[in-house]
Amino acid sequence: MAFDGFPGGDPRGPVCPRCWRPVGEDEPFTIMHHPDDPDGQRGQSGQRWHADCARPFWEDKFSTVLAALERAVRGR
Repeated sequence: MAFDGFPGGDPRGPVCPRCWRPVGEDEPFTIMHHPDDPDGQRGQSGQRWHADCARPFWEDKFSTVLAALERAVRGR
């Protein structure tokens, strides 16, 4: 990458782990926490992700949670 020699990484800001583009302060972002990377050693958890890049992960989690809630409500 062009900024490999720059101390501290890309001077334009933190990069999204999915698309590798900088995440600007004025852009919508999500800080993701993945169960398979709880301490962030793999570079996934605790990083800023573009909102659109994080959406597939959130949709998977929400659909699972909503399905569980629906089963719980129907079981009453």
